[in-house]
Amino acid sequence: MTGCVITIDVEPDCTPTWHYSNPLSFEGVARGIVRILQPLFREYGAVPTYLVNNVVLEDERSVDLLGTLEGRCELGAHLHPEFIEPGKVFSSYAGRKAEMNLNTLSELDQYEKTRSITELFAARFHAPPVSFRAGRFSANAGTIRSLLKLGYRVDTSVTPHVRWDDPTREIPVDFRHAPTQPYFVSPRDILVPEVGGGILEVPVSIAPVRRLFRTRLSWLRPHLSSAAEMLRVVRATRRGVPKETDVILNAMFHNVEVLPRLSPYCQTPGECRRYLNSLRVLFETLARDGVEFLCLKDLYARRAYPEARHGDHAEY
Repeated sequence: MTGCVITIDVEPDCTPTWHYSNPLSFEGVARGIVRILQPLFREYGAVPTYLVNNVVLEDERSVDLLGTLEGRCELGAHLHPEFIEPGKVFSSYAGRKAEMNLNTLSELDQYEKTRSITELFAARFHAPPVSFRAGRFSANAGTIRSLLKLGYRVDTSVTPHVRWDDPTREIPVDFRHAPTQPYFVSPRDILVPEVGGGILEVPVSIAPVRRLFRTRLSWLRPHLSSAAEMLRVVRATRRGVPKETDVILNAMFHNVEVLPRLSPYCQTPGECRRYLNSLRVLFETLARDGVEFLCLKDLYARRAYPEARHGDHAEY
């Protein structure tokens, strides 16, 4: 079986430098998700997991819209630690940029901040989240242990083949040797699988893809890869998995990428149309090939309880 999860970081509207809009706005939820993405997913039978930023969780209209989406989906948590207690850095979010990294915090601070977003999420949606992504992919073993204590089931912070070491990171995050397929993760090392581990790690789909005379890393992500390149990632991922073994693809992007000038990416309506067309090509190809669309919660159920049938879907 080949399955595909679609993981979307849900943020407030941003600028081309990833600063939050000033004044703060949420058209990426009201239009980007409600009017564009969710109808697109319904058209192809895709099941997204929306990983909701803690700033978005404080906006009542966004919460109402996300809580009443039509069609199958899952809502999970996406944490940028400077915007939440304890030790909240900014009380006003307008014009701010998320640059803090979870892996630079003590394990106690990671736990307390993750507990804060978990409680906020549960208060907004009347159910706790079970899926999580660290902002800026900055998770480590302390993140996994915190998630375990708080009842999470899935993390999707790992980006195989990538080492994050730009100047905004006090401590690099090195995922170059991470597994490329989902694994139950050791609470002692986020890169190490462990039989019986409590958290299912679902890495983002990234693969070395040869194009003309060079090889480059391509993501299952429409800004970083064309439609053709994303299909090459699909083929490369399948080749890397032994026969008779399930293959899981993990496409990721942000909700604000599908509208002009709300991110560093699509700046014009034409660029947004090309971006969405790339997603259509990907979804059409996957659907034609019989790929099954899953949310993270359903994937966990498949892996944790393979002998059971799971007809329920993760909706809030």
